[in-house]
Amino acid sequence: MAFAIFDQELTCPVCLEVFTDPVSLGCGHHFCAMCISQVWERVSGDVSCLQCRQVFAQRNTTPAHILSNIAEQVRQLRVGAVEQKEEFVCREHDEKLKLFCQEEQEMICVVCGLPAQHKMHNVIPIKEAAQTNKEKLEESLKLLQEQMNQSVRSNQEGETAIRQLKDQVDGRSCETRAVFEKMHQFLRERQQQMEAELQREADKILTQLENNLKKAIDEISSLEAVIQGVKVRLEIDDPHGLLKDIQALLKRCELPVSSPGVVSVDLPEDVAEGRLRSLKVWKEMRAVVSPVPERLTLDLDTAHNELVPSQDLMIVQYLTTKQNHQDHPRRFVEDFCVLSSQSFTSVRHYWEVCVGNKYSWVVGVRTESLNRNGDISNTLEQGQWVIGVSSNAVKIPNVISHLEIKLQKLGVYLDYERGQVSFYNADNLCHIHTYTDSFTEKLYLILNPCNNKSGKNSEPLTLRTT
Repeated sequence: MAFAIFDQELTCPVCLEVFTDPVSLGCGHHFCAMCISQVWERVSGDVSCLQCRQVFAQRNTTPAHILSNIAEQVRQLRVGAVEQKEEFVCREHDEKLKLFCQEEQEMICVVCGLPAQHKMHNVIPIKEAAQTNKEKLEESLKLLQEQMNQSVRSNQEGETAIRQLKDQVDGRSCETRAVFEKMHQFLRERQQQMEAELQREADKILTQLENNLKKAIDEISSLEAVIQGVKVRLEIDDPHGLLKDIQALLKRCELPVSSPGVVSVDLPEDVAEGRLRSLKVWKEMRAVVSPVPERLTLDLDTAHNELVPSQDLMIVQYLTTKQNHQDHPRRFVEDFCVLSSQSFTSVRHYWEVCVGNKYSWVVGVRTESLNRNGDISNTLEQGQWVIGVSSNAVKIPNVISHLEIKLQKLGVYLDYERGQVSFYNADNLCHIHTYTDSFTEKLYLILNPCNNKSGKNSEPLTLRTT
């Protein structure tokens, strides 16, 4: 039979019949929807493909519409073939159908093929037409199968993308929870510590106040006894009785009166001032949260001869006058650049650079081995990941000019393991741009304050840690 070549592709492995409502599994194999459903109903837990045995945690299937259309056409062909096998005779002329009209795409008899009936038509023998159309169907099946495979691949890629997105969201959520739990734990501990410290200072003052109060009560009791004795003696009219033991009574009247002293109820300044204490806690918490703005210094040996780093090596400025920098193989020759003294080969790091009102500058990250003798600001070659504003840096991404808020302070974030260098507006941490690459060697922060443009771009670039 002409369509027997389709049997392997269009037969359900369960019922061994042409597919009815075929569905695709995640592995790419196909089954009748009813067949695979009935098989899986007898299975508890995970299910698997009956052909490749791939296991699926979820019982998901995808309708195979194209395959369903092909199966239906083959089914109709089989029915038609049975009918045609019984009768391949022209109903009009009662002759066998031996010819095929290509224009009308129908089988005809010899009489139908006479010029009067099919004048100017291309009429060929039926075996030749069958072979031609068989080849067409085979080619169509091949194309349809390719489309089917592509659809299955697209479906698998979509499912993979969904899983990757879910995994990414779950991972970021775990990171977020861990960061905030660390901050919450730190704040709870510092709160308990500060409250305990406050209570200790209050207890000290309270103890002093209570001691003074006890002394005052004892003083009052003693004075009350003396006053009562004097009053009793004054009520005696007899001179002898008044003067009896008068010396002792007078001496009691000279009872020294001791003042308990004034106790300040003001707490110590470092305990009482809540605002400064909260500032102290905020600074301490920076050690808990990672990453935080790290302190960097500039490597004087890499600075271009027209750059002037500050004494603390945290500020760099361009001057037209060449400096007396010693020759060094690590020094930049053409570009007005300087590297950080510190290098980085792992984990995550964050730095902040104040660009102020400069209208020309370049900041970023670069590898140790990258060439330092050429004009690197005009290139974005592999090994350097920078952004900036410079008329010469034509290949640097134009991302600064699109910002709605003027950039004053730039945040640079390096995630070495993930291969990312990201840039942010450090004032509000709005994302500006991200490079994605793979890092295999030491990385450095690179600063380029650019030419001062006759004083119009004379502001320095400043490393910030707060």
